[in-house]
Amino acid sequence: AAYGYGSLFVDWLARNHGEASIRRFIDAQGAQLVPYWLDPAARSAFGMSFGRAYTLWSDSVRRSVAARREPLPGWRELTRHGFFATAPRWLDDTTLVYTGSDGRETNAAYLVTTSGRQVRLGRRNSRSASVPMPGGGFLFAQIDFTNPGVVRSDLYVQRDGRVTQLTHGARLIQPDVRSDGEIIAVQLGPARSTLVRVDALTHAIAPLTLGVPEDVYAEPRWSPDGRRIAVAHRSPGGHYAIEVWDVALNARVTLVEGPYLVTTPSWTPDGDAVVYVSEKSGIPAVMITAVPGPSGESETRSVAPSQSGLATPEISRDGRWIAAVELRADGYHLGIAPTATLATSNERVQLHAATLTTDAPVASGESFARYSPWSSLTPRYWYPIIESAPWRGTRLGAITTGNDITGRHAYSAYFAIPTTGSFPIAGVAYRYAGLRRPLYDFAASQNIELQGEVSNSTTDAVVGALLKRTRDGAIGQTYLYPRIRSSANVSVGAGVEWRDYLTDPGDLRSRLDPVFQRSYTFPRLVFGAGWSNPQRPPLAISPEDGVSLAFTVRERWRADQTSGTLSTSAVGTVAGYKSLDLPGFAHHVLALRLAGGIQDRRSGTSLEVGGTSGITVDVIPGYTVGEGRRTFGVRGFPAASTFGTSAAAASLEYRAPLVLAARGFGLFPLFVDRSSLTLFGDYGIAECVSDPLFTSTCAPPRLLGRPLVSTGAELNIGAAILSWDAPQTIRLGLAVPVVGRERFGANSVAPYLAFGLSF
Repeated sequence: AAYGYGSLFVDWLARNHGEASIRRFIDAQGAQLVPYWLDPAARSAFGMSFGRAYTLWSDSVRRSVAARREPLPGWRELTRHGFFATAPRWLDDTTLVYTGSDGRETNAAYLVTTSGRQVRLGRRNSRSASVPMPGGGFLFAQIDFTNPGVVRSDLYVQRDGRVTQLTHGARLIQPDVRSDGEIIAVQLGPARSTLVRVDALTHAIAPLTLGVPEDVYAEPRWSPDGRRIAVAHRSPGGHYAIEVWDVALNARVTLVEGPYLVTTPSWTPDGDAVVYVSEKSGIPAVMITAVPGPSGESETRSVAPSQSGLATPEISRDGRWIAAVELRADGYHLGIAPTATLATSNERVQLHAATLTTDAPVASGESFARYSPWSSLTPRYWYPIIESAPWRGTRLGAITTGNDITGRHAYSAYFAIPTTGSFPIAGVAYRYAGLRRPLYDFAASQNIELQGEVSNSTTDAVVGALLKRTRDGAIGQTYLYPRIRSSANVSVGAGVEWRDYLTDPGDLRSRLDPVFQRSYTFPRLVFGAGWSNPQRPPLAISPEDGVSLAFTVRERWRADQTSGTLSTSAVGTVAGYKSLDLPGFAHHVLALRLAGGIQDRRSGTSLEVGGTSGITVDVIPGYTVGEGRRTFGVRGFPAASTFGTSAAAASLEYRAPLVLAARGFGLFPLFVDRSSLTLFGDYGIAECVSDPLFTSTCAPPRLLGRPLVSTGAELNIGAAILSWDAPQTIRLGLAVPVVGRERFGANSVAPYLAFGLSF
């Protein structure tokens, strides 16, 4: 919607200041050093500030809109939630079935009576119609993944609460069913769509039309007697039509045709006329055209259009009501009006007939140029790296990222060298997704870290520094199993870390302990798996009604002492979410997360407990804020307050919606979306084996086996910072340690800033 209104504003600027003014504005803004300062560029292009131009345009739009009136005489609204209410079908004379969402719920099919009472039938992946089946149940089309990156639409039947998939990967949409169970549907193809029949018993698919390029059929509907089909047709050249096909006689007649949209045909209960929507006037309006008799003449009745237009008209089986969907500022609304009060104007039309078959050749395929990713992989930017070096000087360098337009290749790379000319760092990561499954990842890096100062043993004077150089290489495979309602992944990988030590100046190294004069190699193997199915309605403040599982195992050893250093570690997490239907713009949510990890005595790393978990946010590439994810986070305590070879943590949260602001602040690149309040309790503990190979992997004994417990509250604000339309969750929290505060050196009250949900 934001881009839709923005396009109208840009069109208004072009019409009032000339088309060249848009280019002047873009060039002027692109030349600015301050990226979000719109007014200077607007003044040079339009002769006024951007804010002034927007005010003039929005005022003109408001003046052009008259007071709201009902879309049809006697209109009665059945849904008041906005968002989506699409594809109504009459189940009987007093009940409709439609697909939609009020923002609080995921997309679903609903029954609604003419008195406004609603019943939820079941979740839907798409907003297509749920067609009543003979004998009970509903036929519908919905999308799902058939492969990573490949989504296909298929036919499903819901009956007695159970959903059965009829086709697999068939690309079928917009089905309708006859009284004997025979199904007609639209099958999508490259640059075309065809009509097909689906056998009621075998579900075999038989084409009714040829696959001609640019020939598009849509929204077929069986007539009440099951002999004819009404269908929308876009022919090559951009002409739209509503056609009626007599399947038995293999013939068709065109009811209306023109260079404007005509859509969503349906039948009157007696089968004598077709109801559809025409945009001939510029506003979608309901039309009723009689199916012609022997004379070839017909009559069209035009219903006076509403202000914003109506869609998907449906007349009840007893002919008493017409149902339709009206688009308003907050979304789509389903309503009904008595057909007896429809004000219509009549028009006599001469129809023309044609045979059902066509002599147009079947598409034999198109010629495509061979795809090359290299032009889109070229780096498009470099961001500078300016940071303190680990001992002397300042690191200067750059970072860049890139990917090709199909998503087969993606990479990131950085390089920085201190002003001293020594100890550079660099890294590169590359992902290949051309096989869809698996994804291949490659990474290599070099990092330099300060280990400590080197002092003269006699005078204690600092004579240099000890630096650790870590070089790492890794390769991995990730197998993705995405679905619309769930996702799973399995990953395997291998890597090698090479570690050695350097000194500044370099001649100090030979005078240190021999442990710092050699290099070490640490190979590793990693296996990970995950599964997740939480829902996320449009207005949700949190994942809802689902579970997320993750598990990782790592084997690591030192190459020169494999038998004595082989170490295994395993970490698992589970999170569950339950929505509560309490007042607010979104559901309230109870969320619980459990985490556990264990390592053997030979581990060279620790499982750390404490700190605030969240995500990191790229302010600009290479510059991030936020602490990132912590497996065993406990808010209110410092990071790594305790650590050992085993750890466990738990978090319980109550998440409640506060305000749906959905507004910006002038021309500032700041947009506040929604806010919520979280009440939480955290628990964490670490233990250690009795004889660790490296004593540094465990905290002092007085801290091991001692729990960390905190409670507190967070204000969560969804806001786009340095952006107008890509919000991040900002968490402002107060944590109160209630167990272990003095032992672990925590403050009595700990304020914090974090990004993203804690889990």
